[in-house]
Amino acid sequence: MLNALVIDSSPDFCEHMFNLLESAGFNVDTAKTGGEGLVKAAAGKYRLVCCSDNLSDYASSEFCSQLRALKGYDFATLLVLTEHDNSKILKQALLAGATDIFSKSDMSEMDTYLCRISQRETRQLSGRVLFIEDSRVLQTIIIDLLTDMGLDVDAYNYAESAWEAFKGGDYDLVITDIMLEGSMSGITLVRKIRRMQSEYSNVPIIATSGFDNMSRKIELFHLGVNDYVSKPIVREELRQRVFNHVTSYQTTQELRTQQKSLHSLAMLDDTTGLFNRHALREFAGKYFSEAYRFSRCLSLAVIDIDHLKDINEHHGFERGNQMLAELGSWLKRHVRDVDLVARWAGDELVLLLPECDLASAKNMMDRMVQRLRKLKPADLDVTVSVGIAQLRQTDNDNLNSLFELADKAMYQAKMAGRNCVKVYTEPESIPELSGND
Repeated sequence: MLNALVIDSSPDFCEHMFNLLESAGFNVDTAKTGGEGLVKAAAGKYRLVCCSDNLSDYASSEFCSQLRALKGYDFATLLVLTEHDNSKILKQALLAGATDIFSKSDMSEMDTYLCRISQRETRQLSGRVLFIEDSRVLQTIIIDLLTDMGLDVDAYNYAESAWEAFKGGDYDLVITDIMLEGSMSGITLVRKIRRMQSEYSNVPIIATSGFDNMSRKIELFHLGVNDYVSKPIVREELRQRVFNHVTSYQTTQELRTQQKSLHSLAMLDDTTGLFNRHALREFAGKYFSEAYRFSRCLSLAVIDIDHLKDINEHHGFERGNQMLAELGSWLKRHVRDVDLVARWAGDELVLLLPECDLASAKNMMDRMVQRLRKLKPADLDVTVSVGIAQLRQTDNDNLNSLFELADKAMYQAKMAGRNCVKVYTEPESIPELSGND
């Protein structure tokens, strides 16, 4: 529980602050005068102190100075609550150590501020930290700090060992001393991390050093360090920097994951789990460009599910969708890894088959049709009609033109009684008759 102290001569205002702080998760004490407040502060340990700017015995600036002089209040949050906007008095309070100033006439900002403090102080982080420090004493102190925050720590004395761990790990933060024993310095470690060709290269890095030199700091930032903490390290400073970098990095990672998920959802057909037409158009360009560039075969198959409308009418759309889902899952296992299978429309599926000529494509589709007869997705007898066409290098075929050719072959399969595979062939040209014939 976080402890807070409110110092104000008004019982009504103290009660209001008591309720506000208690709802934000604080354990609250009150005092009527500055002297009483200082006595309670010296006897207890308060994370937050709120004092009025019109105390009967202390000016707000004097009270702030006295509180900061007490042991353990260097980093406590000290808020001054004012009834009048006197810029000179408020400036003095800030110079004397006040963290922030709020108006008593508008407590909505105070409410938001208190909730954020409570969340920040009580939130336990989760994540992994790679920590490199060759001082055993300092290493122990910082490990205790990080583990108290809820973080898992992998600690090393040498950058070489840390680099090997980083390559095989998934870290949310790196904290490294710049001057380390061994052949690799902290600077070299930072450089290696930032040059990695992976998403892990963006992990936040906090550099620590006993050399508080401005040119050294600037050079570290050029190398890719996100933050710099001078030694001797102040626990509260490091704590807040670690908190900010870990939460920011994890939020960014979550957003990237969500973006990838949204991208995947935009590319996938909900029912079959196959790529949709949008994805097919996006990915097909690579297949066609490679076929033209390296003079390779490329075939396209159009698969039409026979009597899908009748299946939905007689067995219901739910059963029909179940059939489509099982068929889609089966197709992904049936095709090669290099093949692209997508749902083109309601009852039409498309397969792009790289380095596959008409004969090979027909053999593949014939086997698929035979196996499908035994599959019975959703316990239904399902057959398909398949049309195949091959890329014509001299005709500059694209996805649309090749689909049209395969679609014509698929209709030939329909006309032949369905449940079969047909290959598109160019119509034979009929020579023109001469006037004498």
